[in-house]
Amino acid sequence: MEIRRLNQQDFDAYIALDEYAFLYKVSEKDKEEDRRNFDKEKVIGAFENEELSAKLVLLPFEVYIHGQVMQMGGIGGVATWPEKRRQGMVSQLLRQGLEEMKGQGQLISYLYPFSVGFYRKYGWELFTDNKKYQIPVEKLPPLKNVPGRVVREVRDIEVLKSIYDRAIVRFNGAVVRSEEWWTKRVLKRATYTAVYYNEAKEPEAYVMYKIENEKWMTKEMFWINETARQGIWDFIVNHDSRITEVQMNTPVDDPFYLLLPDPIVKQEIQPNCMARVVDVVPFVEQYPFVQTGTEHAFTVHIQDPHAPWNDGLWNWQISREGIGRLEKLESGEHGLSEATDVTLSIGTLTAILLGYRRPAELQQIGLLETSEDTAQLLNQVIPVRTPFIVDFF
Repeated sequence: MEIRRLNQQDFDAYIALDEYAFLYKVSEKDKEEDRRNFDKEKVIGAFENEELSAKLVLLPFEVYIHGQVMQMGGIGGVATWPEKRRQGMVSQLLRQGLEEMKGQGQLISYLYPFSVGFYRKYGWELFTDNKKYQIPVEKLPPLKNVPGRVVREVRDIEVLKSIYDRAIVRFNGAVVRSEEWWTKRVLKRATYTAVYYNEAKEPEAYVMYKIENEKWMTKEMFWINETARQGIWDFIVNHDSRITEVQMNTPVDDPFYLLLPDPIVKQEIQPNCMARVVDVVPFVEQYPFVQTGTEHAFTVHIQDPHAPWNDGLWNWQISREGIGRLEKLESGEHGLSEATDVTLSIGTLTAILLGYRRPAELQQIGLLETSEDTAQLLNQVIPVRTPFIVDFF
């Protein structure tokens, strides 16, 4: 088996595998556009007898980690011909992908799993949940007729981007959207858009949505303040003669339901995206720990067999200014007390650092092997910010 990057000569085989695996057909127009841009894509494949058997796509992104911009490698389009499955091909592609991302300085990786259990074996872990609402029209929030106005079909990227960029930083793990991403992905999937402008004619909220079978389906909605959010909700409620239900996703801890006159509506928690730290040393160095005014040091055993540069025993230091540092130790070298030792997988470390779960919570259920005191200390130095991502790849 050969693992290598795909080139123009592999394009037709790539499209054939994609269409078969994901049950769709690419139009001739889209196929020609994809062919022209194929050299820009980083696709790696597994070949047997010079025939493409499996592949995945590596996508470069920037993401917000507790307000800090970091390089992220997105993994998409993972596919294998059915007769080639369960032969370890995707496993080798993922390992190769980790090496490629490390070489590109991408400190973290995201993917959307077909199977959480499958990708957990390779170090990816869930890091964000969505709360999905299904709200009957008679239970929508009351109209408040806030000042300002809503304008439909605003597709000016600068307007939408100005709202997104200000609103998204309050969440953890979200994508920093380029203008190209807005054009090719975000607006392409937006059936309708609407923007709320305040009394000073400044854009402060938007919603992307579609209406189908008398149901309002929110694609994404962001706002700068509560007046702006209510302005968008007034717009949605004014569709009450056309719809029977509103569907929307929110961050898992959004208290939106408290705004409903009758909050007994269907709410469903849906695990969403998975992540894993690719290169733990520079990730910890760039990570903004809480400034406690006290220096901390832990001996940490990180388990990561698929990225051996992360695997092993580390001296983890956090300065009083919240600056982290990792130094590799040889087994038996640390000499620190058992109360400060920590053992965890790279997936658990990722879930903690992205704010998906608190250290004390994971210590209680055995995913973080440490003392209660050390878990509480980690709680103090890991910042709190809700993970939320709306981009799909």
